[in-house]
Amino acid sequence: MHGPGLLKAILLTGLTVAGVWGGLELRSWALTSPTFLLKETTFAGLQRAGPGELLKLSGLTVGQNLWSLDVEALERAMLAHPWVRSVEVTRRFPSSVSVEVLEHAPAALGVLGDLYLLDEQGEPFKRLQPGDRLDLPLVSGMSREDYLADEAEVRERFRRALAVAEAYAKSGPGRRERLSEVRVSPSGLVLVLSDGMEVRLGEGETEAMLERLARVRAELRARGLSAEVIHLDNRARPGWVAVKLSSPTSERSGRSMQ
Repeated sequence: MHGPGLLKAILLTGLTVAGVWGGLELRSWALTSPTFLLKETTFAGLQRAGPGELLKLSGLTVGQNLWSLDVEALERAMLAHPWVRSVEVTRRFPSSVSVEVLEHAPAALGVLGDLYLLDEQGEPFKRLQPGDRLDLPLVSGMSREDYLADEAEVRERFRRALAVAEAYAKSGPGRRERLSEVRVSPSGLVLVLSDGMEVRLGEGETEAMLERLARVRAELRARGLSAEVIHLDNRARPGWVAVKLSSPTSERSGRSMQ
């Protein structure tokens, strides 16, 4: 009575063994066949990182078997390059690999003892080197000790400074009014322009403060005057602007133009 059932069990066991054996044979063939040897690696998204640098970091070389590659390990290795923000490695069978790279976009130079390149997220991703030919504003006012003590807080301050710098750039300043530095101080942000003028920002909406600044500078030009410091940080009277003129006439104060 158990004959058909036993035969079925033996048949299933045989098929299972054959399947396992076939799988092992297929794997062995895939790992040794010349068909799957790496012949070409292509890169996309590179501007500052070099293909040779990434290949050296990852150890990826022609002749490696595609099936034996540890894709996650390759990605981790390439992420060690200071310009690489993210990377995706894809095997293209039978014999190539593609690498999609997203690089950090430098937005400013952060002063943390030494100068570091800051990306748009406020991350100091690379120490400035002599070969880094970049014309970027400085973000100062914080120390390396501040960063080590509270990295998240310092990055948030960097992001705030970068947002203000971006808004200022969109306001269309002239060459003499170009932004040179954003200084983070306990009382707020200070803009330092290329002509040496300081603009001390107060609390409030950035665009509104920048519009007020543009009106003040237009009024100064109309009167043939230049300012050393413009204060937009009057907390008691946010609508007031104090101007320290470049001439020895010291300070003048008045309401901002509406």
